[in-house]
Amino acid sequence: MQSRPITANPSQIMVEQLAASGVKYVFYNSGSREARFFDTLTTHKDINGILALHEGSVTAMAGGYTQVKNDVAVMVVHLGAGLAQAMGQLINVWTGSLPVVVITFAGDTGSFGDTIGLDLSHNFGPTSIAAPVTKANWTVIEPEGLPAAIDRAIRVAKTPPVGPVHIAVYDRLLGDQQVSTNILEGGHHEFRAGYPSDSDLEQVAMALHEAERPLIYVGDGVWKSGAEAAVTEIAERFGAAVASGFGDLRGVPIKHPQHAGRIDVAAAAINPDLVVSIGARHGGAGLESDYAPFANAQKTIAIGSDIENLKNMPGLDLAILADERRASERLLELVQSETMPERYDDRRERMRGHANALRSQRRAALQSAPAESGKVRPWQLINALDSELERRGGGIVTIEQFAVPQDTHGGDGDPGNNVYIRPAGGSEGYGVGGAIGAKLGAPDTPVVGLVGDGSVYYADSGMWTAVHHRIPVLYVVPNNGAYGIVANAFAGADANMKETGNYSGVVLDGMDPAKIAEGFGVEASNITNETTVAESIATGMDIVQRESRPYLLNVHLPLGLPAGGRKAAPYQLKS
Repeated sequence: MQSRPITANPSQIMVEQLAASGVKYVFYNSGSREARFFDTLTTHKDINGILALHEGSVTAMAGGYTQVKNDVAVMVVHLGAGLAQAMGQLINVWTGSLPVVVITFAGDTGSFGDTIGLDLSHNFGPTSIAAPVTKANWTVIEPEGLPAAIDRAIRVAKTPPVGPVHIAVYDRLLGDQQVSTNILEGGHHEFRAGYPSDSDLEQVAMALHEAERPLIYVGDGVWKSGAEAAVTEIAERFGAAVASGFGDLRGVPIKHPQHAGRIDVAAAAINPDLVVSIGARHGGAGLESDYAPFANAQKTIAIGSDIENLKNMPGLDLAILADERRASERLLELVQSETMPERYDDRRERMRGHANALRSQRRAALQSAPAESGKVRPWQLINALDSELERRGGGIVTIEQFAVPQDTHGGDGDPGNNVYIRPAGGSEGYGVGGAIGAKLGAPDTPVVGLVGDGSVYYADSGMWTAVHHRIPVLYVVPNNGAYGIVANAFAGADANMKETGNYSGVVLDGMDPAKIAEGFGVEASNITNETTVAESIATGMDIVQRESRPYLLNVHLPLGLPAGGRKAAPYQLKS
Protein backbone atom coordinates (compact mmCIF):
# COMPACT_ATOMS: atom_id res chain seq x y z
CA MET A 1 0.00 0.00 0.00
CA GLN A 2 1.22 3.48 -0.88
CA SER A 3 1.45 6.25 1.68
CA ARG A 4 2.20 9.94 1.78
CA PRO A 5 3.32 12.09 4.68
CA ILE A 6 1.04 14.67 6.25
CA THR A 7 1.40 17.22 9.02
CA ALA A 8 -1.95 18.53 10.19
CA ASN A 9 -4.33 18.52 13.12
CA PRO A 10 -6.08 15.21 13.93
CA SER A 11 -9.39 16.29 12.39
CA GLN A 12 -7.72 17.10 9.08
CA ILE A 13 -5.85 13.80 9.19
CA MET A 14 -9.10 11.85 9.66
CA VAL A 15 -10.89 13.53 6.78
CA GLU A 16 -7.86 13.17 4.52
CA GLN A 17 -7.65 9.45 5.30
CA LEU A 18 -11.36 8.96 4.62
CA ALA A 19 -10.91 10.60 1.23
CA ALA A 20 -7.80 8.52 0.49
CA SER A 21 -9.81 5.38 1.35
CA GLY A 22 -12.34 6.23 -1.35
CA VAL A 23 -15.14 7.39 0.96
CA LYS A 24 -17.46 9.65 -1.03
CA TYR A 25 -20.15 10.34 1.58
CA VAL A 26 -20.04 10.79 5.34
CA PHE A 27 -23.45 10.72 7.00
CA TYR A 28 -23.46 12.78 10.16
CA ASN A 29 -25.13 14.72 12.91
CA SER A 30 -22.79 17.42 14.14
CA GLY A 31 -21.69 18.06 17.70
CA SER A 32 -20.06 20.99 19.45
CA ARG A 33 -16.76 19.34 20.35
CA GLU A 34 -16.02 18.28 16.80
CA ALA A 35 -15.96 21.76 15.26
CA ARG A 36 -12.62 21.27 13.52
CA PHE A 37 -13.61 17.87 12.16
CA PHE A 38 -16.86 19.08 10.64
CA ASP A 39 -15.23 22.24 9.33
CA THR A 40 -12.74 20.09 7.45
CA LEU A 41 -15.38 17.59 6.33
CA THR A 42 -17.74 20.14 4.82
CA THR A 43 -14.96 21.97 2.96
CA HIS A 44 -13.05 18.98 1.58
CA LYS A 45 -13.27 18.78 -2.21
CA ASP A 46 -13.56 14.98 -2.42
CA ILE A 47 -16.12 14.17 0.29
CA ASN A 48 -19.78 15.04 0.65
CA GLY A 49 -21.04 15.50 4.18
CA ILE A 50 -24.72 14.47 4.42
CA LEU A 51 -26.33 16.13 7.43
CA ALA A 52 -29.29 14.55 9.21
CA LEU A 53 -31.23 15.99 12.13
CA HIS A 54 -31.30 12.82 14.20
CA GLU A 55 -28.74 10.09 14.76
CA GLY A 56 -31.26 7.41 13.81
CA SER A 57 -31.67 9.04 10.39
CA VAL A 58 -27.88 9.23 10.03
CA THR A 59 -27.64 5.49 10.60
CA ALA A 60 -30.54 4.64 8.29
CA MET A 61 -28.96 6.68 5.49
CA ALA A 62 -25.66 4.86 5.94
CA GLY A 63 -27.49 1.52 5.96
CA GLY A 64 -29.53 2.30 2.84
CA TYR A 65 -26.38 3.42 1.04
CA THR A 66 -24.47 0.22 1.70
CA GLN A 67 -27.50 -1.97 0.93
CA VAL A 68 -27.51 -0.54 -2.59
CA LYS A 69 -23.87 0.34 -3.19
CA ASN A 70 -22.65 -2.90 -1.54
CA ASP A 71 -19.71 -1.00 -0.12
CA VAL A 72 -18.71 0.57 3.18
CA ALA A 73 -20.69 3.54 4.46
CA VAL A 74 -19.21 5.93 7.04
CA MET A 75 -21.23 7.79 9.66
CA VAL A 76 -20.31 10.18 12.46
CA VAL A 77 -22.37 10.95 15.56
CA HIS A 78 -21.68 13.00 18.66
CA LEU A 79 -20.26 11.37 21.80
CA GLY A 80 -21.85 8.50 23.66
CA ALA A 81 -25.25 10.16 23.91
CA GLY A 82 -25.41 10.59 20.13
CA LEU A 83 -24.45 6.97 19.65
CA ALA A 84 -27.21 5.93 22.04
CA GLN A 85 -29.69 7.87 19.88
CA ALA A 86 -28.53 5.84 16.88
CA MET A 87 -28.96 2.44 18.54
CA GLY A 88 -32.41 1.64 17.14
CA GLN A 89 -31.14 1.83 13.58
CA LEU A 90 -27.80 0.25 14.45
CA ILE A 91 -29.86 -2.81 15.37
CA ASN A 92 -31.08 -2.89 11.76
CA VAL A 93 -27.54 -2.43 10.45
CA TRP A 94 -26.18 -5.16 12.73
CA THR A 95 -28.98 -7.60 11.95
CA GLY A 96 -28.51 -6.97 8.25
CA SER A 97 -24.72 -7.45 8.52
CA LEU A 98 -24.12 -4.17 6.74
CA PRO A 99 -20.56 -2.75 6.49
CA VAL A 100 -21.08 0.60 8.23
CA VAL A 101 -18.19 2.35 9.98
CA VAL A 102 -19.41 4.39 12.95
CA ILE A 103 -17.17 7.15 14.31
CA THR A 104 -17.78 8.88 17.63
CA PHE A 105 -15.65 11.36 19.51
CA ALA A 106 -15.32 10.44 23.16
CA GLY A 107 -12.70 8.67 25.15
CA ASP A 108 -13.53 5.74 27.37
CA THR A 109 -10.18 4.27 28.33
CA GLY A 110 -11.26 3.70 31.90
CA SER A 111 -8.74 6.21 33.23
CA PHE A 112 -9.34 8.56 36.13
CA GLY A 113 -9.48 11.44 33.65
CA ASP A 114 -12.38 9.73 31.84
CA THR A 115 -14.39 9.01 34.94
CA ILE A 116 -13.81 12.09 37.06
CA GLY A 117 -17.27 13.31 36.04
CA LEU A 118 -18.74 10.22 37.74
CA ASP A 119 -19.84 9.01 34.28
CA LEU A 120 -22.90 11.24 34.50
CA SER A 121 -22.09 13.50 31.58
CA HIS A 122 -23.19 12.84 27.99
CA ASN A 123 -19.81 11.53 26.90
CA PHE A 124 -20.24 8.21 28.67
CA GLY A 125 -18.75 4.99 27.27
CA PRO A 126 -19.36 4.79 23.51
CA THR A 127 -17.51 1.50 23.09
CA SER A 128 -19.69 -0.04 25.80
CA ILE A 129 -22.81 1.17 24.01
CA ALA A 130 -21.66 -0.10 20.62
CA ALA A 131 -20.34 -3.48 21.76
CA PRO A 132 -23.55 -5.55 21.29
CA VAL A 133 -24.16 -4.37 17.73
CA THR A 134 -20.71 -4.17 16.13
CA LYS A 135 -18.23 -6.79 14.94
CA ALA A 136 -15.24 -4.64 16.03
CA ASN A 137 -15.10 -1.72 18.39
CA TRP A 138 -12.16 0.27 19.83
CA THR A 139 -10.90 3.62 21.09
CA VAL A 140 -8.11 5.53 19.33
CA ILE A 141 -5.94 7.51 21.75
CA GLU A 142 -2.86 8.31 19.65
CA PRO A 143 -3.28 10.82 16.80
CA GLU A 144 -0.52 9.24 14.72
CA GLY A 145 -2.58 6.06 14.59
CA LEU A 146 -5.70 7.66 13.09
CA PRO A 147 -4.96 6.73 9.43
CA ALA A 148 -4.28 3.11 10.29
CA ALA A 149 -7.38 2.94 12.53
CA ILE A 150 -9.66 4.24 9.77
CA ASP A 151 -8.07 1.99 7.17
CA ARG A 152 -8.45 -0.99 9.49
CA ALA A 153 -12.09 -0.17 10.28
CA ILE A 154 -12.99 -0.11 6.59
CA ARG A 155 -11.16 -3.37 5.89
CA VAL A 156 -12.73 -5.14 8.86
CA ALA A 157 -16.23 -3.93 7.94
CA LYS A 158 -15.82 -5.22 4.36
CA THR A 159 -14.24 -8.55 5.25
CA PRO A 160 -16.66 -11.50 5.44
CA PRO A 161 -18.60 -11.77 7.58
CA VAL A 162 -19.28 -8.11 6.81
CA GLY A 163 -20.77 -5.92 9.50
CA PRO A 164 -20.58 -2.61 11.37
CA VAL A 165 -17.42 -1.36 13.06
CA HIS A 166 -17.16 1.43 15.66
CA ILE A 167 -14.25 3.77 16.36
CA ALA A 168 -14.29 6.05 19.40
CA VAL A 169 -11.74 8.79 18.74
CA TYR A 170 -10.40 10.09 22.03
CA ASP A 171 -11.95 13.52 22.38
CA ARG A 172 -8.67 15.10 23.44
CA LEU A 173 -7.55 14.64 19.83
CA LEU A 174 -9.95 17.30 18.60
CA GLY A 175 -7.65 20.26 19.16
CA ASP A 176 -5.37 22.08 16.75
CA GLN A 177 -2.15 20.30 17.69
CA GLN A 178 -0.02 19.49 14.63
CA VAL A 179 0.73 15.81 14.08
CA SER A 180 3.04 14.18 11.55
CA THR A 181 1.95 10.80 10.21
CA ASN A 182 1.24 9.00 6.92
CA ILE A 183 -1.97 8.81 4.88
CA LEU A 184 -2.59 5.32 3.49
CA GLU A 185 -3.57 5.48 -0.17
CA GLY A 186 -4.84 3.10 -2.79
CA GLY A 187 -8.29 2.33 -1.41
CA HIS A 188 -9.41 -1.23 -0.78
CA HIS A 189 -9.73 -4.11 -3.15
CA GLU A 190 -12.70 -6.45 -3.13
CA PHE A 191 -12.70 -8.74 -0.12
CA ARG A 192 -13.87 -12.30 -0.77
CA ALA A 193 -14.08 -15.48 1.26
CA GLY A 194 -12.34 -18.68 0.21
CA TYR A 195 -12.80 -21.07 -2.69
CA PRO A 196 -14.88 -24.24 -2.35
CA SER A 197 -13.43 -27.58 -3.34
CA ASP A 198 -14.56 -29.17 -6.59
CA SER A 199 -15.37 -32.40 -4.80
CA ASP A 200 -17.81 -30.60 -2.50
CA LEU A 201 -19.48 -28.82 -5.41
CA GLU A 202 -19.79 -32.08 -7.31
CA GLN A 203 -21.78 -33.39 -4.35
CA VAL A 204 -24.05 -30.35 -4.57
CA ALA A 205 -24.54 -30.90 -8.30
CA MET A 206 -25.35 -34.57 -7.76
CA ALA A 207 -27.85 -33.73 -5.04
CA LEU A 208 -29.58 -31.21 -7.33
CA HIS A 209 -29.58 -33.80 -10.11
CA GLU A 210 -31.16 -36.54 -8.04
CA ALA A 211 -33.74 -34.50 -6.11
CA GLU A 212 -37.41 -34.56 -7.08
CA ARG A 213 -38.39 -31.35 -5.25
CA PRO A 214 -35.27 -29.21 -4.80
CA LEU A 215 -35.53 -25.85 -3.03
CA ILE A 216 -32.80 -23.18 -3.05
CA TYR A 217 -32.91 -21.02 0.07
CA VAL A 218 -31.44 -17.63 -0.87
CA GLY A 219 -29.99 -15.22 1.69
CA ASP A 220 -28.23 -11.87 1.67
CA GLY A 221 -24.87 -13.52 1.10
CA VAL A 222 -25.95 -13.93 -2.53
CA TRP A 223 -26.21 -10.24 -3.39
CA LYS A 224 -23.38 -9.22 -1.08
CA SER A 225 -21.01 -11.53 -2.95
CA GLY A 226 -22.44 -10.65 -6.38
CA ALA A 227 -23.80 -14.14 -6.99
CA GLU A 228 -27.30 -13.13 -8.14
CA ALA A 229 -26.92 -14.18 -11.79
CA ALA A 230 -25.15 -17.44 -10.99
CA VAL A 231 -27.68 -18.56 -8.36
CA THR A 232 -30.57 -17.67 -10.66
CA GLU A 233 -28.99 -19.75 -13.43
CA ILE A 234 -28.54 -22.70 -11.05
CA ALA A 235 -32.22 -22.57 -10.11
CA GLU A 236 -33.26 -22.37 -13.77
CA ARG A 237 -30.90 -25.12 -14.93
CA PHE A 238 -31.88 -27.67 -12.29
CA GLY A 239 -35.54 -26.65 -12.09
CA ALA A 240 -35.34 -25.79 -8.39
CA ALA A 241 -37.83 -23.65 -6.54
CA VAL A 242 -36.45 -20.56 -4.78
CA ALA A 243 -37.34 -19.15 -1.38
CA SER A 244 -35.96 -16.37 0.80
CA GLY A 245 -36.11 -15.22 4.40
CA PHE A 246 -38.48 -12.52 5.54
CA GLY A 247 -35.75 -9.90 5.80
CA ASP A 248 -34.27 -10.24 2.33
CA LEU A 249 -35.98 -9.88 -1.03
CA ARG A 250 -32.91 -10.00 -3.26
CA GLY A 251 -30.53 -12.59 -4.64
CA VAL A 252 -33.00 -14.13 -7.06
CA PRO A 253 -35.61 -11.58 -8.19
CA ILE A 254 -38.87 -12.00 -6.30
CA LYS A 255 -40.78 -11.81 -9.60
CA HIS A 256 -38.88 -14.78 -11.03
CA PRO A 257 -41.37 -17.52 -11.96
CA GLN A 258 -39.59 -20.04 -9.71
CA HIS A 259 -39.55 -17.76 -6.65
CA ALA A 260 -42.02 -19.24 -4.18
CA GLY A 261 -41.79 -16.52 -1.52
CA ARG A 262 -40.83 -16.93 2.12
CA ILE A 263 -39.01 -20.06 3.16
CA ASP A 264 -41.67 -21.26 5.63
CA VAL A 265 -44.58 -20.87 3.22
CA ALA A 266 -42.65 -22.19 0.22
CA ALA A 267 -41.40 -25.28 2.03
CA ALA A 268 -44.86 -26.08 3.39
CA ALA A 269 -46.28 -26.09 -0.15
CA ILE A 270 -43.43 -27.80 -1.98
CA ASN A 271 -42.31 -30.27 0.74
CA PRO A 272 -38.72 -30.26 -0.57
CA ASP A 273 -36.65 -33.41 -0.50
CA LEU A 274 -33.52 -31.24 -0.90
CA VAL A 275 -32.77 -27.80 0.57
CA VAL A 276 -29.67 -25.98 -0.67
CA SER A 277 -29.08 -22.84 1.37
CA ILE A 278 -26.86 -20.21 -0.27
CA GLY A 279 -25.82 -17.22 1.82
CA ALA A 280 -28.79 -17.52 4.18
CA ARG A 281 -28.73 -16.94 7.93
CA HIS A 282 -31.64 -18.98 9.20
CA GLY A 283 -33.16 -17.55 12.35
CA GLY A 284 -36.11 -18.17 14.59
CA ALA A 285 -37.30 -18.12 18.16
CA GLY A 286 -35.80 -21.42 19.30
CA LEU A 287 -39.00 -23.32 18.53
CA GLU A 288 -39.35 -26.62 16.72
CA SER A 289 -41.29 -24.75 14.01
CA ASP A 290 -38.09 -22.87 13.12
CA TYR A 291 -36.84 -26.02 11.47
CA ALA A 292 -40.07 -27.10 9.76
CA PRO A 293 -38.79 -26.17 6.26
CA PHE A 294 -36.06 -28.79 6.60
CA ALA A 295 -38.11 -31.48 8.35
CA ASN A 296 -38.83 -33.73 5.37
CA ALA A 297 -35.71 -33.03 3.34
CA GLN A 298 -33.63 -36.11 2.64
CA LYS A 299 -30.60 -33.87 2.32
CA THR A 300 -29.73 -30.35 3.52
CA ILE A 301 -26.74 -28.41 2.17
CA ALA A 302 -25.52 -24.96 3.20
CA ILE A 303 -23.05 -22.73 1.36
CA GLY A 304 -21.88 -19.43 2.82
CA SER A 305 -18.95 -17.15 3.59
CA ASP A 306 -19.81 -16.88 7.27
CA ILE A 307 -20.25 -19.44 10.04
CA GLU A 308 -23.64 -17.77 10.62
CA ASN A 309 -24.71 -19.27 7.29
CA LEU A 310 -24.12 -22.75 8.67
CA LYS A 311 -24.67 -22.90 12.38
CA ASN A 312 -28.48 -22.73 12.59
CA MET A 313 -29.22 -25.17 9.78
CA PRO A 314 -30.47 -28.43 11.30
CA GLY A 315 -29.09 -31.79 10.25
CA LEU A 316 -26.62 -30.51 7.65
CA ASP A 317 -25.39 -33.19 5.30
CA LEU A 318 -22.83 -30.88 3.74
CA ALA A 319 -21.53 -27.50 4.91
CA ILE A 320 -19.34 -25.43 2.59
CA LEU A 321 -17.66 -22.38 4.10
CA ALA A 322 -16.83 -20.43 0.95
CA ASP A 323 -17.65 -17.32 -1.02
CA GLU A 324 -21.16 -17.62 -2.44
CA ARG A 325 -20.25 -16.20 -5.84
CA ARG A 326 -17.16 -18.35 -6.25
CA ALA A 327 -19.11 -21.44 -5.23
CA SER A 328 -22.06 -20.74 -7.54
CA GLU A 329 -20.00 -19.84 -10.57
CA ARG A 330 -17.71 -22.84 -10.14
CA LEU A 331 -20.72 -25.16 -9.76
CA LEU A 332 -22.01 -23.95 -13.12
CA GLU A 333 -18.61 -24.49 -14.71
CA LEU A 334 -18.52 -28.08 -13.47
CA VAL A 335 -21.89 -28.97 -14.99
CA GLN A 336 -21.66 -26.83 -18.14
CA SER A 337 -20.62 -29.71 -20.39
CA GLU A 338 -23.39 -32.01 -19.21
CA THR A 339 -26.53 -32.46 -21.22
CA MET A 340 -29.55 -31.29 -19.28
CA PRO A 341 -31.91 -34.26 -18.95
CA GLU A 342 -35.59 -33.81 -19.71
CA ARG A 343 -36.45 -34.42 -16.06
CA TYR A 344 -35.16 -30.92 -15.34
CA ASP A 345 -37.74 -29.50 -17.76
CA ASP A 346 -40.57 -31.34 -16.05
CA ARG A 347 -39.30 -30.37 -12.62
CA ARG A 348 -38.90 -26.75 -13.67
CA GLU A 349 -42.53 -26.59 -14.77
CA ARG A 350 -43.72 -28.21 -11.54
CA MET A 351 -41.75 -25.75 -9.40
CA ARG A 352 -43.04 -22.82 -11.43
CA GLY A 353 -46.53 -24.17 -10.95
CA HIS A 354 -46.05 -24.29 -7.18
CA ALA A 355 -44.61 -20.76 -7.14
CA ASN A 356 -47.41 -19.42 -9.32
CA ALA A 357 -50.08 -21.06 -7.17
CA LEU A 358 -48.63 -19.52 -4.00
CA ARG A 359 -48.37 -16.15 -5.69
CA SER A 360 -51.96 -16.40 -6.89
CA GLN A 361 -53.17 -17.31 -3.39
CA ARG A 362 -51.46 -14.27 -1.90
CA ARG A 363 -52.85 -12.09 -4.67
CA ALA A 364 -56.39 -13.41 -4.24
CA ALA A 365 -56.29 -12.81 -0.48
CA LEU A 366 -55.29 -9.19 -1.04
CA GLN A 367 -57.88 -8.59 -3.73
CA SER A 368 -60.74 -10.02 -1.68
CA ALA A 369 -61.09 -6.80 0.32
CA PRO A 370 -63.97 -4.65 -1.00
CA ALA A 371 -63.33 -1.17 -2.38
CA GLU A 372 -63.98 1.79 -0.05
CA SER A 373 -64.87 5.31 -1.12
CA GLY A 374 -61.96 7.71 -0.65
CA LYS A 375 -59.50 4.84 -0.04
CA VAL A 376 -56.93 2.91 -2.06
CA ARG A 377 -56.58 -0.80 -1.45
CA PRO A 378 -52.95 -1.83 -0.82
CA TRP A 379 -52.71 -4.20 -3.78
CA GLN A 380 -53.76 -1.41 -6.14
CA LEU A 381 -50.98 0.77 -4.80
CA ILE A 382 -48.21 -1.81 -5.04
CA ASN A 383 -49.28 -2.92 -8.53
CA ALA A 384 -49.29 0.65 -9.80
CA LEU A 385 -45.91 1.40 -8.23
CA ASP A 386 -44.28 -1.74 -9.58
CA SER A 387 -45.67 -1.17 -13.07
CA GLU A 388 -44.55 2.46 -13.22
CA LEU A 389 -41.00 1.64 -12.19
CA GLU A 390 -40.82 -1.20 -14.72
CA ARG A 391 -42.08 1.22 -17.41
CA ARG A 392 -39.08 3.42 -16.59
CA GLY A 393 -36.63 0.55 -16.86
CA GLY A 394 -36.67 -0.55 -13.23
CA GLY A 395 -36.07 1.05 -9.86
CA ILE A 396 -35.29 0.47 -6.21
CA VAL A 397 -37.99 0.37 -3.55
CA THR A 398 -37.03 0.61 0.10
CA ILE A 399 -39.82 -0.82 2.24
CA GLU A 400 -40.67 -0.27 5.86
CA GLN A 401 -43.82 -1.56 7.49
CA PHE A 402 -45.98 -2.12 4.47
CA ALA A 403 -47.91 -5.31 4.91
CA VAL A 404 -48.36 -6.24 1.24
CA PRO A 405 -45.89 -8.95 0.24
CA GLN A 406 -43.96 -7.95 -2.87
CA ASP A 407 -43.77 -11.57 -3.95
CA THR A 408 -47.35 -11.28 -5.20
CA HIS A 409 -45.81 -9.77 -8.33
CA GLY A 410 -44.64 -11.67 -11.35
CA GLY A 411 -45.01 -15.28 -12.27
CA ASP A 412 -45.31 -14.53 -15.97
CA GLY A 413 -41.75 -15.50 -16.85
CA ASP A 414 -40.26 -12.03 -16.64
CA PRO A 415 -38.25 -11.45 -13.43
CA GLY A 416 -38.40 -7.70 -14.02
CA ASN A 417 -35.91 -4.99 -13.11
CA ASN A 418 -37.19 -3.71 -9.76
CA VAL A 419 -35.24 -4.30 -6.57
CA TYR A 420 -36.99 -4.39 -3.19
CA ILE A 421 -35.00 -3.88 0.01
CA ARG A 422 -36.04 -3.61 3.65
CA PRO A 423 -34.35 -3.28 7.04
CA ALA A 424 -33.46 -6.61 8.57
CA GLY A 425 -33.85 -5.80 12.26
CA GLY A 426 -37.39 -4.48 12.43
CA SER A 427 -36.50 -1.34 14.39
CA GLU A 428 -38.85 1.44 13.28
CA GLY A 429 -37.59 4.63 11.66
CA TYR A 430 -35.39 3.24 8.87
CA GLY A 431 -37.40 3.93 5.75
CA VAL A 432 -37.14 7.71 5.34
CA GLY A 433 -33.36 7.79 5.73
CA GLY A 434 -32.83 4.42 4.06
CA ALA A 435 -34.28 5.74 0.80
CA ILE A 436 -31.89 8.71 0.86
CA GLY A 437 -28.89 6.44 1.31
CA ALA A 438 -30.18 4.14 -1.43
CA LYS A 439 -30.46 7.04 -3.87
CA LEU A 440 -26.91 8.19 -3.14
CA GLY A 441 -25.77 4.62 -3.73
CA ALA A 442 -27.61 4.43 -7.07
CA PRO A 443 -27.83 8.00 -8.39
CA ASP A 444 -28.95 6.95 -11.88
CA THR A 445 -31.78 4.67 -10.72
CA PRO A 446 -35.28 5.77 -9.59
CA VAL A 447 -35.64 5.24 -5.83
CA VAL A 448 -38.95 5.05 -3.98
CA GLY A 449 -39.20 5.13 -0.21
CA LEU A 450 -42.31 3.06 0.57
CA VAL A 451 -42.75 3.93 4.23
CA GLY A 452 -45.78 3.13 6.38
CA ASP A 453 -47.34 6.09 8.16
CA GLY A 454 -46.36 4.80 11.60
CA SER A 455 -42.74 4.48 10.48
CA VAL A 456 -42.73 7.98 8.97
CA TYR A 457 -43.50 9.48 12.37
CA TYR A 458 -40.41 7.84 13.88
CA ALA A 459 -38.03 9.65 11.54
CA ASP A 460 -39.88 12.32 9.57
CA SER A 461 -37.01 14.82 9.98
CA GLY A 462 -35.06 12.75 7.47
CA MET A 463 -37.11 14.49 4.77
CA TRP A 464 -35.30 17.72 5.60
CA THR A 465 -32.06 16.06 4.52
CA ALA A 466 -33.61 15.09 1.19
CA VAL A 467 -34.58 18.72 0.63
CA HIS A 468 -31.38 20.26 2.01
CA HIS A 469 -29.13 18.11 -0.18
CA ARG A 470 -31.60 17.94 -3.12
CA ILE A 471 -31.79 14.15 -3.11
CA PRO A 472 -34.52 13.09 -5.57
CA VAL A 473 -36.49 10.41 -3.75
CA LEU A 474 -40.18 9.70 -4.23
CA TYR A 475 -41.75 8.95 -0.86
CA VAL A 476 -44.93 6.89 -1.00
CA VAL A 477 -46.74 6.64 2.33
CA PRO A 478 -49.30 3.81 2.51
CA ASN A 479 -51.37 5.56 5.17
CA ASN A 480 -53.74 3.18 6.97
CA GLY A 481 -54.04 5.47 10.00
CA ALA A 482 -52.93 2.80 12.45
CA TYR A 483 -50.26 0.50 13.72
CA GLY A 484 -51.79 -2.32 11.73
CA ILE A 485 -49.42 -5.08 12.82
CA VAL A 486 -49.95 -4.19 16.48
CA ALA A 487 -53.73 -4.06 16.00
CA ASN A 488 -53.74 -7.57 14.55
CA ALA A 489 -51.70 -8.77 17.51
CA PHE A 490 -54.26 -7.23 19.85
CA ALA A 491 -56.99 -9.07 17.97
CA GLY A 492 -55.04 -12.29 18.25
CA ALA A 493 -54.93 -11.91 22.01
CA ASP A 494 -58.69 -12.63 22.08
CA ALA A 495 -59.24 -10.17 24.91
CA ASN A 496 -61.27 -7.03 25.55
CA MET A 497 -60.38 -5.11 22.39
CA LYS A 498 -61.39 -7.91 20.08
CA GLU A 499 -64.61 -8.50 22.01
CA THR A 500 -65.69 -4.85 21.95
CA GLY A 501 -64.12 -3.87 18.64
CA ASN A 502 -62.68 -0.77 20.29
CA TYR A 503 -58.94 -0.61 19.64
CA SER A 504 -56.85 1.63 21.87
CA GLY A 505 -53.29 2.75 21.37
CA VAL A 506 -53.01 1.72 17.71
CA VAL A 507 -54.97 4.36 15.78
CA LEU A 508 -52.76 7.18 14.48
CA ASP A 509 -55.16 10.09 14.09
CA GLY A 510 -54.54 13.82 14.15
CA MET A 511 -51.46 13.55 11.92
CA ASP A 512 -51.10 14.31 8.24
CA PRO A 513 -47.96 13.00 6.45
CA ALA A 514 -48.50 15.47 3.58
CA LYS A 515 -48.51 18.48 5.89
CA ILE A 516 -45.55 17.09 7.85
CA ALA A 517 -43.62 16.72 4.59
CA GLU A 518 -44.48 20.25 3.52
CA GLY A 519 -43.24 21.50 6.88
CA PHE A 520 -39.80 20.12 5.97
CA GLY A 521 -39.96 21.58 2.47
CA VAL A 522 -41.16 18.48 0.57
CA GLU A 523 -44.04 19.06 -1.82
CA ALA A 524 -46.77 16.50 -1.25
CA SER A 525 -50.13 15.39 -2.57
CA ASN A 526 -52.91 13.10 -1.39
CA ILE A 527 -54.27 10.06 -3.22
CA THR A 528 -57.79 9.06 -2.26
CA ASN A 529 -59.03 7.38 -5.44
CA GLU A 530 -57.94 4.06 -6.90
CA THR A 531 -58.54 5.31 -10.43
CA THR A 532 -55.88 8.00 -10.06
CA VAL A 533 -53.18 6.11 -8.18
CA ALA A 534 -51.18 5.10 -11.27
CA GLU A 535 -51.32 8.61 -12.73
CA SER A 536 -50.30 10.16 -9.38
CA ILE A 537 -47.28 7.88 -9.06
CA ALA A 538 -46.21 8.72 -12.62
CA THR A 539 -46.59 12.44 -11.92
CA GLY A 540 -44.60 12.15 -8.70
CA MET A 541 -41.81 10.28 -10.47
CA ASP A 542 -41.75 12.89 -13.24
CA ILE A 543 -41.31 15.70 -10.70
CA VAL A 544 -38.56 13.85 -8.83
CA GLN A 545 -36.60 12.98 -11.95
CA ARG A 546 -37.14 16.20 -13.89
CA GLU A 547 -36.58 18.65 -11.03
CA SER A 548 -34.12 16.61 -8.91
CA ARG A 549 -36.01 17.06 -5.67
CA PRO A 550 -37.99 14.86 -3.29
CA TYR A 551 -41.75 14.48 -3.49
CA LEU A 552 -44.27 12.69 -1.28
CA LEU A 553 -47.51 10.87 -2.03
CA ASN A 554 -49.82 10.33 0.93
CA VAL A 555 -51.93 7.35 -0.13
CA HIS A 556 -55.07 6.91 1.94
CA LEU A 557 -55.64 3.22 2.63
CA PRO A 558 -58.53 1.59 4.51
CA LEU A 559 -58.15 1.87 8.29
CA GLY A 560 -55.58 -0.72 9.40
CA LEU A 561 -57.72 -2.48 12.01
CA PRO A 562 -59.07 -6.04 12.03
CA ALA A 563 -62.51 -6.61 10.51
CA GLY A 564 -65.11 -4.82 12.62
CA GLY A 565 -62.49 -2.83 14.49
CA ARG A 566 -62.90 0.87 15.19
CA LYS A 567 -61.10 3.65 16.94
CA ALA A 568 -61.61 3.64 20.69
CA ALA A 569 -62.41 6.73 22.71
CA PRO A 570 -59.34 8.77 23.73
CA TYR A 571 -57.48 7.61 26.79
CA GLN A 572 -58.79 9.14 29.97
CA LEU A 573 -56.72 9.68 33.08
CA LYS A 574 -58.16 7.74 35.97
CA SER A 575 -58.98 9.75 39.06
